[in-house]
Amino acid sequence: MHEAVHAALRTLPEDQRDVVRLAYFEGLTHSEIAGRLEIPLGTVKTRLRLAFDKLRPGLASIRDWVL
Repeated sequence: MHEAVHAALRTLPEDQRDVVRLAYFEGLTHSEIAGRLEIPLGTVKTRLRLAFDKLRPGLASIRDWVL
């Protein structure tokens, strides 16, 4: 599962990968990410949504295992 997640993350554009890493691996809030990256809060939310839209199909096979 670890390899599948990291392989999927590598497919993301760097800007989307960064916000996912900060939110889910470092535990930052959306506001904290915006401050750290010096980007608008709305941009953080958009990048996360786009990232998950891209990750969802590739990680569908492990969904039931995780839940």
